[in-house]
Amino acid sequence: MEQLLLEKLERDLALFSGEVSLLRSLSIARSLVSNPHSSDATRRAVLDSLIRFLDAHRDGDPTILRHALILLSFPVSFHHPSLHPLLRFFLASGEHIAADALVVLVSIAKNGGGGGVAVVGTVLDEKLVLSLASTRFVSVRERLLSLLALGVDGTRVYSLFRPGVVIQLLLGLAEDLYPSIRRAAIDGLTVLCNDGVLSDDVTTLECCYNRGAALLEDEDELVRVASIQLVCECGRIFAAKKVEADVNERIDMIFVQLCSVARDMSMKVRVEAFVALGKIKLVSESVLLQSLSKKVSGIKGGKKVLPGSSSIEYKFSLSRAAGAFIHGIEDEFYQVRAAACNSLGMLAVFSVQYADDALNLLMYMLNDDVVIVRLQTLQTLFHMATCRRLVFQEKHMHMFLGLLADNSILIRGIARKVLRLVKLPTLEVFQSTVHTLVKNLEAYPEEEEDIFLAVFFVGKNHGKFAAKLVEGFAEKIVPSSGGELSLDSPQLALLLMLTVSLCFLHKKLVSEIPPAIFSCAITLFGRISWSLRGVIDQDALLAYLFHLSNVPSSLTKLKFKEDELLSHAVEGATPDKWKHGEPPSSSEWPICCVLQEIKCDEDVLGVSAKSTFIEPLQQKMFSSSEELKHSIKLILERAVETWPLIQLQFTTEVKRTLSACREELEIVSSNGYGSDNASVAFASYYVLAIWLLAETWGQLPLRTFGVGMISLDLTLDKLDLCLRRMRYEFPGLCKEEEGHILELMALSCVVRLYGICSHHMLKKLQGIISCLELLYEGGSSNLSEFANQLKKSCTEGRVSNVSQSFPFPVHRLLGLFNLDMFPFAGQFEHVKAELEAIGINCGYEWLLVKLDNLGRKNFLPELFTVPSYSWLKFGAMQLHLRTY
Repeated sequence: MEQLLLEKLERDLALFSGEVSLLRSLSIARSLVSNPHSSDATRRAVLDSLIRFLDAHRDGDPTILRHALILLSFPVSFHHPSLHPLLRFFLASGEHIAADALVVLVSIAKNGGGGGVAVVGTVLDEKLVLSLASTRFVSVRERLLSLLALGVDGTRVYSLFRPGVVIQLLLGLAEDLYPSIRRAAIDGLTVLCNDGVLSDDVTTLECCYNRGAALLEDEDELVRVASIQLVCECGRIFAAKKVEADVNERIDMIFVQLCSVARDMSMKVRVEAFVALGKIKLVSESVLLQSLSKKVSGIKGGKKVLPGSSSIEYKFSLSRAAGAFIHGIEDEFYQVRAAACNSLGMLAVFSVQYADDALNLLMYMLNDDVVIVRLQTLQTLFHMATCRRLVFQEKHMHMFLGLLADNSILIRGIARKVLRLVKLPTLEVFQSTVHTLVKNLEAYPEEEEDIFLAVFFVGKNHGKFAAKLVEGFAEKIVPSSGGELSLDSPQLALLLMLTVSLCFLHKKLVSEIPPAIFSCAITLFGRISWSLRGVIDQDALLAYLFHLSNVPSSLTKLKFKEDELLSHAVEGATPDKWKHGEPPSSSEWPICCVLQEIKCDEDVLGVSAKSTFIEPLQQKMFSSSEELKHSIKLILERAVETWPLIQLQFTTEVKRTLSACREELEIVSSNGYGSDNASVAFASYYVLAIWLLAETWGQLPLRTFGVGMISLDLTLDKLDLCLRRMRYEFPGLCKEEEGHILELMALSCVVRLYGICSHHMLKKLQGIISCLELLYEGGSSNLSEFANQLKKSCTEGRVSNVSQSFPFPVHRLLGLFNLDMFPFAGQFEHVKAELEAIGINCGYEWLLVKLDNLGRKNFLPELFTVPSYSWLKFGAMQLHLRTY
């Protein structure tokens, strides 16, 4: 077949008789080239025929020839020796076909690696590049700029030419009439700055900066975005190289310019402006503080922003920075608020006063309605804490501690991470913090490990406060004579964790604690040690607790001597004087050798910490697949809890909750867990199904009055497609999961019968009931009340043959349905599976319905056990399965 098509292609190209015949020939050529089963020899023969045709008709109509030229972008073509002069001819033709020739060159550069860039060098020279840059065709100029900025394997195409020529070309096109050309030229200058081409040429760098600054007020928003990036990169080079004496004043000027652009009407421009502000360094403290205050500060010493500027000009420019970040955190778009919040944390490193003022603004952002903004705010606080720029005052703590009761598990977790690093100002604040953590443990007992760890570091960082608190609650911890001590109390458990944290402080604090308290701590040692795994050596801690509780050594197999504590400790965690053989004195810290100071380096919204332990501390929010599945279960529970609101048709409130669930799933998926991404994808489909269910319930009254039928049917079609994807694209569903999905599919069919009598829909319901019975091994005991009544109604409908005398009990069935908690197991074998029919004219929708009626249990489980690729013949069809 390949040979016959190839011969027909060569014959038609040789007998070229017009545009229609050429299009027929090119369709054959495209089929042969794009077919994955075509041999390399066939593809090369097709390209040879196309090149011969173009070479023979190079003086023909460019409108016709460009259809054939675009096919030469296939990767094999750049090896053809006759292609290079042909491309050069079309590039020099001055016609629109030059744009298609540039597309071919881009493909050659991308697919050929370093050799592809060399091929571009044989086709283009400086004279031809300048000629293309001055052409009247916009697409030619735009694609030329994209080609020059293209980089492959560390090699840029612009490196083929002299830097001065490329820079002058980009500077000239940055003033082009068309916005797309200006944007591409500015992007090219930014690439040159990133590659260090302009680092040593102060004059050229100045020209690039001036061109970018001039375009900050361009009428096109994407041009302004590109200009912000260019100005930011120029500022980075100014700061790094210190190319002039007044570099600090120039950096201040750049910062003020970006602050001015941060009030732009375009959301994209504002976001990019705040991102750029966070990258600026060497900014004067007075200018930084001005960006946090709307009141313009006075001028000290008549300082000028640039040489030759008057103090009045400086005062005017400084006023443009006034309150920039206040506008950012109050912006209507959450993307702008998140970018402003991130930049606040980046700039807080350079000034203590700026960090204190920024903290007042960040506290208001902790109440933001969008989860992403609250997460970014906590990330900023964490970054400030690691840089020792976070100093909480008493007025801040009430708002911060409120995050421990946030609905989002991510918010609660990161808030506790920040709490591990901060210094609390007073004993009252410390007591309030511990009390809040107690309430936190009562409300979320499943997060005990993280809460214990937070209490441990809070106690370790505030030893005197912790000692006073433990001493004050000694009567609650130590059982009275004849009484019993309940260790189930969250308050008692956290106080015992505080007691354990005192073991890592001065011995005088430990000696004042009754030994009975350490005995109680031993009874909770399993929970305590599990929370502190990776932080301390568990054997050393247990031995020391036995020592402090005065338990006789005959009662335990552990033998402990204080001067041998080093042998129990984690290697590398001892003070310097102990490493040289000098034993610790009685006044030294007793067990500090088992704890390493945490050094964290967090990246934006990632919250990934790095530790220096032998057993590294797990700082990520989800360290295992089980934790990820647990978090997804919590999100699905929130989605299911909207069912009462759906029944009451509070659609707006339901969608707000489901939007929050989708945002949390996006944040979970951004962490990346390999095959566990299937769980996130499945949960996203389920939340979408609940969303569509809410829309369905909101449209039911309209159907009663005979309106809105088309809209409701479209919503139900989307719901059916979503449910079928959940059932068929995620192999590995357990019995309960599949049964839950089948009941939702049955509910969708019942809604379609709302006011309408359909024999087809009754047959579909009967098929779903049969699948449910087959799923539960033919019995009805495991079916819900809704499914049992639906089965009975379908049986009556079949007997009456859906006559007018049989009113289908839609209202009663909808009242019986209850959306139970989804039994999420997350044991998927693959992320996704696709099944398509080959050899018969049938669509994918038909195939899914056919499989639904046949039942998955007949053959699909065996089909899904294959690793990644399989063929199966089923009747007259040949089924092709791919799993991912």
